[in-house]
Amino acid sequence: MSVRRTYLILISALMLAGCMRAATPSPSAYEEDPSITFPPFFAQPAVSLGTEGTVYELDGDTLRALTVAARDLLPPQDAAVSCGSRWASQQYRVVRQGDVIFIRIDEDPKACGGTQPALDSGASYAIHRDGRILRRLIDGQPDTAKPEDAGVSATPGEPGTTSPDALGDGPSPFLPLSWQDAGSPSRLP
Repeated sequence: MSVRRTYLILISALMLAGCMRAATPSPSAYEEDPSITFPPFFAQPAVSLGTEGTVYELDGDTLRALTVAARDLLPPQDAAVSCGSRWASQQYRVVRQGDVIFIRIDEDPKACGGTQPALDSGASYAIHRDGRILRRLIDGQPDTAKPEDAGVSATPGEPGTTSPDALGDGPSPFLPLSWQDAGSPSRLP
């Protein structure tokens, strides 16, 4: 066999290996299931997996769901990806309920030397344990499962109180408190 032919076979094999990907469902070929409601990701503190010397166990279904969500939200990971779009520059919260794995992805501004995340930089996913995206809600896009009602609360309340629907799932730990006060009126002199 000639050296030229050997190089040709080697280059062809490397090109084919570079095109191979794991068999996962195509994120764009999913059907939205509006009946799925996301759990309150920030209602309680999360257990951090960054604790040194502690052993953690992550099952394959959860790892697959995290990979599917990251591949769907973020661009392909190569050297040209900006810091804020890297998988390592995100924070992930995972809640498992039966066969559905709920994932919340938010930009971690500290990972890139910043102090504030970019607006609309996160997303919530409901992924079946087999890797199918059941529901996706990207920040800044309307929630089609909750039709707009012109701001009228669906849950009536007493005068001077806030409807439970208006509270959401708690304050985001990624935004400064001054952004979460809904614009306190300034005092008049």
